[in-house]
Amino acid sequence: MKKAFLEQPALLEISNEPITVVADMHGQSIHLLRIFLTNEAPPNQKYLFLGDYVDRGSQSVVVMCLLFCMKHRYPQHVFLLRGNHEDVNTTLNYGFYDECLEQWKNDEGEKVWRMFIDTFNCMPLAAVIGGKVFCAHGGISPWLESLEDINSIERPLVVPPYGLACDLLWSDPAQPERNGWGLSHRGISFTYGKSVVEEFCAKNDIALVIRGHQLFKEMYPQGCVLRFGGRLISLFSALNYEGHKNNSSVLKLEFVGQRVKVKQVLYRCRHYAPLRSNEYLGFRDMKSSSGKNEKRKKGRLESLLG
Repeated sequence: MKKAFLEQPALLEISNEPITVVADMHGQSIHLLRIFLTNEAPPNQKYLFLGDYVDRGSQSVVVMCLLFCMKHRYPQHVFLLRGNHEDVNTTLNYGFYDECLEQWKNDEGEKVWRMFIDTFNCMPLAAVIGGKVFCAHGGISPWLESLEDINSIERPLVVPPYGLACDLLWSDPAQPERNGWGLSHRGISFTYGKSVVEEFCAKNDIALVIRGHQLFKEMYPQGCVLRFGGRLISLFSALNYEGHKNNSSVLKLEFVGQRVKVKQVLYRCRHYAPLRSNEYLGFRDMKSSSGKNEKRKKGRLESLLG
């Protein structure tokens, strides 16, 4: 998959044919299959995924393998962007590394994890659909003057602690009452207000920004929220994320002339009862890392980051 991703630009340009946009999945393989079943699977439907396929849930390897296989089989119908969790540091701390060690014993699990990380480092960072809809996992950046700036980002890429690539994966919209740029509470990247989004859209002839990365209480009922005068949609596709009992959504986009028609497909948490007392839909949070793994993680991070 590394070669296939590197043959694509860092900014994907996707045609204006109907497409389904999916945000964070976080290891929910059964729910991913449900999304394919309810919206038709490739090649009958195009899909753009906004990243955060791994961590938090217990079936990240299955999600990643399924999507890589679909990307290989239907390269013009499945588009995969990188999220902030497709990163060496994040996967070490939020479950994916441990899941690989559980799936493959001895040193094989670590080798598999390294292969995934090498592939993540090659993934595209943003997309424009039909020339009008900008999509990225986190959002925009103060370093983003022109869309072409994204194609200047060299890959393979270890996500830096600041700059354009970092912001595409990590930035968040500000609270409605705030404007302009602000520092993120995450301790990395920025927040962006309504005026910043409007300026970005006007400068780049963009009608709508779609991003994932974030689940806040306002999104629990619908799995998405519209902000900044209809210019920005925050989308979340993982169901009952970490036990929050949130609904989730995907978006179906259709272009009618110069207009973009957006249809929400809602998945309700209450429709699906827990399978076991400590599981929901077969998904469980990864167990806390053992002390044995902690030493290995530190060494792996140091070796990968030089």
